[in-house]
Amino acid sequence: MSRAKNSDASYPRSVYSWYVVGVLLLAYIFAFIDRDVIALLVQPIKADLGISDTQMSFLLGGAFALFYTFFGMPIAWLADRSSRRRIISIGVTLWCVATVLCGTAGSYWALFAARVAVGVGEAALNPPALSLLKDYFPPHRLGRAVGLYTAGIACGSGVGSFLSATVYPSIDAHGAYTLPLFGLVQPWQFMFILVGMPGLAVALLTLTIREPVRRASASVSQPLPLWRSFAFVASRRSTYVLLFLAISVTAITNYGVGYWVPEFLRRTYLLDVPQMSYFLQVRGVVLIVTGLVGVLIGGWLCDVLNRRYDDGYIRVALIGFVLLFFGYVGMPLMPTPELAMAMLVPAVLGGAIPTVAGIAAVLAIAPPNMRAQITAMYYFTLNLVGLVVGPTMVAVLTDRVFRDEADLYKSLAVTAFVSIAIGFALLGYCRRHYAASMRESRGWA
Repeated sequence: MSRAKNSDASYPRSVYSWYVVGVLLLAYIFAFIDRDVIALLVQPIKADLGISDTQMSFLLGGAFALFYTFFGMPIAWLADRSSRRRIISIGVTLWCVATVLCGTAGSYWALFAARVAVGVGEAALNPPALSLLKDYFPPHRLGRAVGLYTAGIACGSGVGSFLSATVYPSIDAHGAYTLPLFGLVQPWQFMFILVGMPGLAVALLTLTIREPVRRASASVSQPLPLWRSFAFVASRRSTYVLLFLAISVTAITNYGVGYWVPEFLRRTYLLDVPQMSYFLQVRGVVLIVTGLVGVLIGGWLCDVLNRRYDDGYIRVALIGFVLLFFGYVGMPLMPTPELAMAMLVPAVLGGAIPTVAGIAAVLAIAPPNMRAQITAMYYFTLNLVGLVVGPTMVAVLTDRVFRDEADLYKSLAVTAFVSIAIGFALLGYCRRHYAASMRESRGWA
């Protein structure tokens, strides 16, 4: 215990460190509100723009992922060399402005371009934010810090779902709006503008974060070129590639299945507007409460099992995968919306726990001088697989295999079953390789 206390003394004050987590959490919440609001507007967007489920899936995932994934790498390279808080502030500003621009789009390709810009902005958050947390918290407290930060995923999605279910019916009932600067906008366009504007205040708040000292031994203290980071990951691909691909399953289910949940409720149970609003509000509460509980449990388990096992983070992720399978495979097969919402509880818990364990696992074994770059590679894989494969796989199954929009529930169940089974197998095979990488990383402290 005394060794831990001595180690803690070299880090920034605990109170301020948790303040930083709070600011970054707030930014992450707004990121997911702005990212996910489109999933709640599928029906009016499809009606106005005259597009199919497959085309809609590209707006849900592909357009966003296109530059979110590819911009992450150069931004991470920059984060290893310059002010991380400035990068975050610029990114928050960009994605909020781009969300507002979604509300000005009058065509499919204009909305596609605006969603691309949202992805570019959000690419500037995770690599520098997680790099900051690694320098603010000692190893034995990092899991809880990362866990609270990643609560932004469930909280942002939940707040977006709840607000949209509460606010959008009134906006839709009003009809078209005439706004200063924007002119005539449809209700779904107004919703984008409404959720995009407040995030600009968060961009200013991120400037209150101070840059901590970057922690590394002399042998791994200087930032390396991007190709060296790629070479490092390639030389340990049995750890990194398997880990990245396995945790990508959480993105396939959270984005692929999760993005289609509002439409699943509407199409499967034939809900009217008040019923739809009620169940989306329930979904929002489940996402917030269960997601927060999941990341806190995941962070605690990470800290506990990491002290006992070299592959402790992987064990935590495997626990989450069991819950994920039970929840997301079962949810679309439930006979009533009430039971479907009940199954969302283990689904969200199961998605939150591996989310924490996955990024904590990456941070633990990434050398400090390439940490942001390797984190970006992780999110590159996670989002390329999750945002492109997930929503599109569901839509293609519906459009091309089942050929009936009412069979969306079958597409969700098949997508969840196949992806989670593959991810569980990859993660199990990765365990011994990850343990070896963890032992290697102890020499960098």
